[in-house]
Amino acid sequence: MNIKTRWQLHFAVFIAPFSVLLVSGVYWLWQQHMLLVWLEGSAVLSGIWWLVHQRLNRVNPDLKLLDISAALAKTSQTELAFKHIESIAAQRRNSNPDLTSSAFYMQTLLEVMQAVAEHYYPQQKDALLEIKLPYLLKVVETLAQELRINVADNLPGSHIFSLSDLIKSRKFATRASELYRLFRIVSAGFDPVSAMIREVRILTTDSLVSYSTSELKSWLIDAYIKKIGYYAIELYSGNMVLDNGVFTKATRQSQLELDQIKQREDSALAEPFRILVLGQTNAGKSSLINALFGAKKAETNVIPTTEGITAYHLERSGLESAIIMDCEGYGSDACQRLFAKAAEEIVRSDLIILALSATNAARDPDKKMLQAIRNCFVAKDKSSLPPVVVALTHIDQLRPLREWQPPYDIMNPCSAKAQTIRFMMDTLVNELDLSIEQIAPVNLKAGYEYNIEEGLIPAIFQQLEQVKQLRYLRCLKEYHQEDYWRRLWKQSTNAGRFIAKKGFKVFEKKIF
Repeated sequence: MNIKTRWQLHFAVFIAPFSVLLVSGVYWLWQQHMLLVWLEGSAVLSGIWWLVHQRLNRVNPDLKLLDISAALAKTSQTELAFKHIESIAAQRRNSNPDLTSSAFYMQTLLEVMQAVAEHYYPQQKDALLEIKLPYLLKVVETLAQELRINVADNLPGSHIFSLSDLIKSRKFATRASELYRLFRIVSAGFDPVSAMIREVRILTTDSLVSYSTSELKSWLIDAYIKKIGYYAIELYSGNMVLDNGVFTKATRQSQLELDQIKQREDSALAEPFRILVLGQTNAGKSSLINALFGAKKAETNVIPTTEGITAYHLERSGLESAIIMDCEGYGSDACQRLFAKAAEEIVRSDLIILALSATNAARDPDKKMLQAIRNCFVAKDKSSLPPVVVALTHIDQLRPLREWQPPYDIMNPCSAKAQTIRFMMDTLVNELDLSIEQIAPVNLKAGYEYNIEEGLIPAIFQQLEQVKQLRYLRCLKEYHQEDYWRRLWKQSTNAGRFIAKKGFKVFEKKIF
């Protein structure tokens, strides 16, 4: 006896007692002349539940849809692509498509892929075709694996019943539905009251099932589109890595690849953060670097002595390892000259610390510098500007000049000094489009240091998650560049060996 027949017998034996109980109960109700009362009560109960369901639907009408935004890289292109995907999903959900038609799946697939491709390759005429074959096969492999796991884990009997069994069961269900419809028509002629109650109950149940089915259909459409969109973004953004498989027991070649992957991930963790320090001349930038190190690292001359960028290695608790890139001080006309020297280093930064003097009201050079950095990132095909932390220096020189009694409560300023400091911070928020959490008022004067460990370092740590993500994406891009040439060399070598072997065999046949 095969396993399918055995399960069918199990089901028949299990359902038999309940069938006898159901038939006996209906017969007893008919003998007691209570069958009509039972049918009426069932209809009333169904109606009450339908009203309650409608009330609950009005209270909480929103369907909880699949959210893939957390799994995507936080870049401007990705955010625009994701918004486009959400608009396609909303449009498709409202159009009530036929999910049994293969045309829906193919048309939706092409529409989502085309939309994402145009965001990453806007200048290409055939943006959809800007896919490398191995990465496309990786997506097909991943989707097939996910589908197999979901079907095997969530579809009852999927490992037991064949496609032939499913087709037969569908035919049986269709025939049973036709017979039940005939029974309803015939029974209405013998007992019209019971038939009317039964039809009301069926209508109520069908409406509830139809509503639930509509919700499920909307969720499935939305999940299908967003799942395609996620992998499309991974494909066209270049964030997909081929060699990220994990095996319980790897072959020798696979183990070598796993070792390379682990080495690359370890390298990314060992990669130091790149922190760019900017500031106008005399903003206290060199003193800021000294404060970060806790020792003298840069000269504090009035006229800066550095040309372009000077790099320092910083190690401190919580910050792992970092390279501090000290940019020379700038003025109103120094942006172009500075970027001509140091553009390549600037676009590799993961965090920007901007030293701003509280006594300098000229913010136009700072606005121009930040805008120049944004333009530089765009020109170098980078995603977005790194997070910015502002060190507001020289706060001891704010009015009233003779008052210096730290600490100061900036969030709830009471003293005149604290109110002046808060006013300067609010001004920076408006002029430089920052949040108050990104600004740390500090005093860097030797012997009077204030709010370095309590304010500036926590402000840097608050941006650390985004900084880590930027560092990973930077390492990932460099890995892709190395992997591009490594794979090209491997492919050329293997093709050359194949051609050489074939050529040698042809040569042997002609000679011998």
